[in-house]
Amino acid sequence: MDILVEGEGAEGEHTPPSLAAREPTSRHRDALRLLFILVAGGEDADKPTEDVVKVFRAEKRLMAMDFLVRYPDYLGDALLDLYEETGDPELLEAVQRIFLDDEPSVRLVRMVRWRHGAYQNVEDALAMLSYYGLARPMKLAGDDGKIRRYEYLISPKAISFLEKCVQDHPELAWYRDRLALVMRVASGKSGSALKEWQYEHPEYGNTIPGDVIPTVREQVEQRLAKIVGLEP
Repeated sequence: MDILVEGEGAEGEHTPPSLAAREPTSRHRDALRLLFILVAGGEDADKPTEDVVKVFRAEKRLMAMDFLVRYPDYLGDALLDLYEETGDPELLEAVQRIFLDDEPSVRLVRMVRWRHGAYQNVEDALAMLSYYGLARPMKLAGDDGKIRRYEYLISPKAISFLEKCVQDHPELAWYRDRLALVMRVASGKSGSALKEWQYEHPEYGNTIPGDVIPTVREQVEQRLAKIVGLEP
């Protein structure tokens, strides 16, 4: 796909570096990660078109899911909640792999606590996705003209693009597989519900606005050890 490489655009214009460039910047990585989230968490469009097949709702939910991707220890804690509810051994195995692979260290991408919780300005990353025709943000205003929420319109190109990325760069399958776990937590939940769960962690809720949110690795590892110790 021509969006995977840097090169000459229409009429000799130089195109910007792609999402899967050999030396990606943080903006490229953010864009790729957000696209995996949008596709995994999006719903089928009510009236699909050539340009839109899925819709992701809304910005708060996007931020909450992004947090779970960027903080593997918090995701592990959420999966342990589900394990205690369902007894599904695959969930326990997934949490064990997170810590065996040292993901809370090697996969951690820190976020800053802001007024409404974990936040990062993703305008540049979303602008890149829009530029390539992969996903487009839409502002939904109320009767008073104030913006009430964002929706993200996802093109069929986005789905085929991610498939090609994983095919060409097998290491990116981590994002695909990680979003499958995140959706075990986020499916059917609003952004507000996901944020409320995050605030239940004192380390998160007590972070001063503007400071980096700390990990909860030690607490979750202790919880995991206790649960595994109770296994027959």
